[in-house]
Amino acid sequence: MKKSIAFLIAACGIALAGCSTNTNKTESSSSSSSSSVSRSSSVKPDPNASERTWTYKNNIFDAGNETYRFTKWDVMDSVDEGKKVLVLYCDVTNNSTKEMDPSNVYMVVHAYQKNATSDVQLDPGMVKPDENGNDPLQQYEDGLHNNLLPGKTVKAVMLFTINNDKPVRLEFENPNFETIGTKTYKVSKKLSKADRKKLNQSNSSS
Repeated sequence: MKKSIAFLIAACGIALAGCSTNTNKTESSSSSSSSSVSRSSSVKPDPNASERTWTYKNNIFDAGNETYRFTKWDVMDSVDEGKKVLVLYCDVTNNSTKEMDPSNVYMVVHAYQKNATSDVQLDPGMVKPDENGNDPLQQYEDGLHNNLLPGKTVKAVMLFTINNDKPVRLEFENPNFETIGTKTYKVSKKLSKADRKKLNQSNSSS
């Protein structure tokens, strides 16, 4: 299921922005608690938004046509038994004069986590349904996958399946697929001892 999701995302064209070059130095930061960023209101659509320089700073990923403001994060149960999902909440603003697909952010934002031998790129994830069989993050996932109107802001979420309780490193890229910023999430802080043990055992047996 995870590979199918990754394939669908990879099949999407990059609609975030046109070609621009960014030579900013990589910004690294570490977080063990939820980040607080004020939610932006609607903006005036800019026909030249794609020409903006892409940046990542203070939990804000400005990708030209769209801006992603990461507001908080959590770890939740995965739809896959024994797995966990890193949940990244964000507010997405369409800066352009055209409809945009916020989910294309997966093409330029990647998550990595080390195991005993390698630095592994994580797959997009799916959270476990609630007791009624519903997706508890449905409204946020709709915000990421529905086309966003010009100048509008929507609440969304990015999901990555984690393999163990080691820190997850998020990397943000520019249109040339060059890393312009990183963010580290100490997922162990969100896991109980029992969860950590179960997650590591599941990863070892898979």
